[in-house]
Amino acid sequence: MVTREDVETLIKRGYYEEALYSIGELEDPLEKVELLVELAVEIQRRGGPEDWIPDIIDDAVYLAEKLKDPFERASAFASIGSALGELGYEESEEFFSRAIDEAERVGDPLARGVLLAHVAYYLALGGYTETATEVFNVAFDTIIGAETSYAKKVDAIIQIAELMESAGDSLASEGAIGLYRTAFDIFDKLHVNQKAAVVEKKLALAETVREVGLPDVRRALLEGRYRYALALVGKRYRGTKRLMGSLEIALWMKRMNVTGYPSVVEEAFEGYKGSPSQEELERMALILAELGSFERALKFALAIDEMEKRAEALKTIAIEMAKRHRYEMARTVAGEIPDETLREETLMEIAALEGGV
Repeated sequence: MVTREDVETLIKRGYYEEALYSIGELEDPLEKVELLVELAVEIQRRGGPEDWIPDIIDDAVYLAEKLKDPFERASAFASIGSALGELGYEESEEFFSRAIDEAERVGDPLARGVLLAHVAYYLALGGYTETATEVFNVAFDTIIGAETSYAKKVDAIIQIAELMESAGDSLASEGAIGLYRTAFDIFDKLHVNQKAAVVEKKLALAETVREVGLPDVRRALLEGRYRYALALVGKRYRGTKRLMGSLEIALWMKRMNVTGYPSVVEEAFEGYKGSPSQEELERMALILAELGSFERALKFALAIDEMEKRAEALKTIAIEMAKRHRYEMARTVAGEIPDETLREETLMEIAALEGGV
């Protein structure tokens, strides 16, 4: 008997014809829809026979429209909308609208809220992160307003947080951060401590590797496969983007108390030739300061044109120097801060660190 896992394995290995045949052997029509759209996305992603995609999507729509259960219909339409969003098809919004319409027909507010959260999950996967956040909020409010027991509300809200976390896992850092932050707040407030700790770490990682935080890069870093993550960055990026990605990984290694991050910094600059933007200069100066690579940090900071941002970067560098007991050097850098007020504040902070206050 064919299972969903069997089909997913065939898709991942590029056996598209066999996967399509196996999907037809499945009994669950919702699984068929979800796997058909997964197949369509993977075909485009890996350069497969793209002329298959319209027919695959049509089959998915046909099956979705035949589903009787509103929950299944809404989930099916949302998964189709998500796939169309990834594929770049304009019709994606139409299917998300159909999914929301189906969800709104559900009478039980608890079930309706959970269903809306599933739609929001697919919206996030389709690249509509702002809309997804809005729908997640509607789902949350719907559950809070339900006339049911507190325990049932808590269970449903935890489901929302789990969907947010799962959506974040599938997005690049910029899209994942907001979802992780809200999921953490929910788990933390409901005292689901183990889940809160996991999401808090995922959030910290996404905030650290903002530039190159694709899902597989973050997954590798969470698993401690630092060299593999560096290899992924090296394969996908060039120039300044690659440099920034390597520095972000080195910073995560430092924050995780992993030895060897200084060598990652040195390797990142080998053969580097690039012209960073002003935003890139600022970010690299701040990262290098925390990594203790002060000479390079100063070079980037002093190249920042905007006085206010240059001043903040210099302050960060000076404070990081003071934390490493390089007080004279820190005061010298602080003296370069163009803003008098900020310069005095920085010197006071250095003095406090030196005095052990």
